Amino acid sequence: MRIFNVLLVHLLFTQFVCALVPAPSDIYVGKGYNNGAYNNGEYYSFFTDQDLDNQIYISDYIFYKGSVYTFHKITGNSHPFYLSDIPNNSTDSYHFGSLSFELETDYNVSQSDGIRPSESITINIPANYNNALHYYCTIPFHTSMVAPLNVGDPPSYIDSSRLIITEVDRQAGFIEVTYFGNDSGILESDTDITNVLGDSISLISGTSFSSGQTKVYNRNVSGSGHLQLIALDATNPDYWVTAQNNLNKGYFFDERIIADPLPDVPQGDIAIGLQTVVSDLSHLIGLCDPSDGSGRLFLIEQAGRVKILNPDGSISPNNLLDVSSNLTTQVLNNTYDERGLLGMALSPSFASDGTLFFYASYSKGNGVPDFTIPPQTLIMDGTDYDNIDHHSVIIKRTITDDNVNGIFDHLDSFEDTEILRFEQPTTNTFAHYGTGSNHNGGHLFFDSNGYLLVAIGDGGDANDTGNGHVVIGNGADASSILGTLIRVDPNGNNSTNGKYGIPADNPFVGHASYLPEVYAYGFRNPWTFSQDPVTGIIYSSDSGQNTIQEVNRVLPGKNYGWRAKEGSFLFDPITGNVGSLYNAPAVSGLEDPIVEYDGDQGDANIIGGHVYRGSLIPELQGSYICGDYGPIFSQSGELFYVEGLSGTPVLKRFQIGVTDRDLLSDVRAFSVDAEGEIYFVGNSGSQSSLYKIVPLAHVNIDCDNGIKLTVTGDEGSEITLQKSDDLDFSDAEDISVDNGKLIQTYSPEGQAFFRVVAE
Repeated sequence: MRIFNVLLVHLLFTQFVCALVPAPSDIYVGKGYNNGAYNNGEYYSFFTDQDLDNQIYISDYIFYKGSVYTFHKITGNSHPFYLSDIPNNSTDSYHFGSLSFELETDYNVSQSDGIRPSESITINIPANYNNALHYYCTIPFHTSMVAPLNVGDPPSYIDSSRLIITEVDRQAGFIEVTYFGNDSGILESDTDITNVLGDSISLISGTSFSSGQTKVYNRNVSGSGHLQLIALDATNPDYWVTAQNNLNKGYFFDERIIADPLPDVPQGDIAIGLQTVVSDLSHLIGLCDPSDGSGRLFLIEQAGRVKILNPDGSISPNNLLDVSSNLTTQVLNNTYDERGLLGMALSPSFASDGTLFFYASYSKGNGVPDFTIPPQTLIMDGTDYDNIDHHSVIIKRTITDDNVNGIFDHLDSFEDTEILRFEQPTTNTFAHYGTGSNHNGGHLFFDSNGYLLVAIGDGGDANDTGNGHVVIGNGADASSILGTLIRVDPNGNNSTNGKYGIPADNPFVGHASYLPEVYAYGFRNPWTFSQDPVTGIIYSSDSGQNTIQEVNRVLPGKNYGWRAKEGSFLFDPITGNVGSLYNAPAVSGLEDPIVEYDGDQGDANIIGGHVYRGSLIPELQGSYICGDYGPIFSQSGELFYVEGLSGTPVLKRFQIGVTDRDLLSDVRAFSVDAEGEIYFVGNSGSQSSLYKIVPLAHVNIDCDNGIKLTVTGDEGSEITLQKSDDLDFSDAEDISVDNGKLIQTYSPEGQAFFRVVAE
């Protein structure tokens, strides 16, 4: 066994020293030798410089296909130099052979009259070259002066930006370098690598790395201390920690791009029905229930209008709100756009004070932002697009009941007060499509303390990088308003602009650099979030980059991981992949989601919802309802629920209808009415619709004045109301329920039993 180890080491060493070196583009040919093999078995002296100071052995070098090389003859008039790759027909030798491709020269040379001192030839080896290239002396009787040149495919050059210092032991003079690329190859040129702590190392050209490989170097490093990187985001100093020991030294990254990181979302045993409340709307994003006794619902359209849905199901011809003329230019009718009127919240006392707040994408020329993008981050990769796309604004509207009809409507006057404005960067990805900004968030609501919470995305584009993104990513930077949930007092005035208040119990009040408005951070795009009215717990979805979608339990002051993590998985902000570390310690200070899923079932983007506190579906009580948008433009979303919120949360799929049918719309947002019932909006065809989640079949019996039956059920299933004189329903009278809705009255005479059946 000991002998085998010695032989193995010797073999590896031999392979290393015999590795071919890339040939220089200019090769200088010196004297030739006809007295048998000379200079390591070669027939000419070869050099890398025209002064002939740096001699090389040409057999140690490789000439790459698709590359250009020039041979310069410097000395040695007696041995003209030339090339061939097709053997001579009469001798079957490459001496006086021919060449399968053209060469370039300014001199009168040929296969029988090669280059002499001060002459040169240039070859461009074809990319698909398969012959055997040789050099030879053109003197007729110097037939032994012929030898092959090594020709091969060019190497794969690795991306030097993917080389990252991942561990430094300054006292031991140790530096660990990891290659975070998905390929293998060599460095094309000498490269200096420096980490955010100021440690650096120089790697020479030709250094090879395979995907995920870690190499260790002994270098003198100033200072003391042993530090390890424990996340893939080496640009953030928060993810460097003091190493506890040497156990993992030299083994930082075990490259595994996890294609299927999570099991499929299981099918739950709860079946629900759906009812279409209203259709033929334009880019609906949700509803608000004024709970003012009018029975109305306010429907929010992304294009800038809030419509009024009357109790009879009709849409009022007059809008409650219309700010469409103030919005930045949108392309909603042509393609995907995340700008517009993105959210509205009614004050807890709206029914009496007529106060509401909305979040919208306004043109950048009509106001001064309270929060700006750091100028040093504004880079548009040489394009002609402005690096600021628009401003996100939060506006307070106070409506006065001028006609004293007891409700707030289009007949009343109003006053708008802008309370907060901030810049949104143009994204490199979407600028060319005219939809220059994404991840704008926009949902807002009032918590149980009467404070206004607002969801704000990370500024868009991919991987929390690009124009308008700080080095560590906006999500990780609580000194930026992007990538956060903020919490403000709409009735206060102690903010910097004096237009709102900062709650005294906000987690970063008094912090040296973090914004006092920030309630939680580390989000990519928390589109919809909500508070459970019973427990007071806030839940938020967060849209993943490529792989992981998540639901979070939001706590004050916590960092929810983006961009160090996507869900609970470490995230690489260069490739957009999730990966795993070799025996890595946990990343401290980051909150993982309560549930998460990946996209291998066709899902694309989590849409957050609400904890169910309604009465129509008792088995859902206390569960969190959410969904997935579905693949973009597919108009085929999913509906989920999370059970076990007080213990071990589990994400499950709803059964929709009796047959578990597919949705025929995407899922854009969830809303809740004053009764705690859940709605979602979706696009189908060229229209938006509002859907209510209902039981498969349910009957409510009111016996105040006669018997009034209200039947609610799934519009896509066959629902039947049955009336019988006895409990076995053998002689039942069946009444069909159209579209899952029926109101039926009976006189209170005799005995009757009722039930509804869904088929």
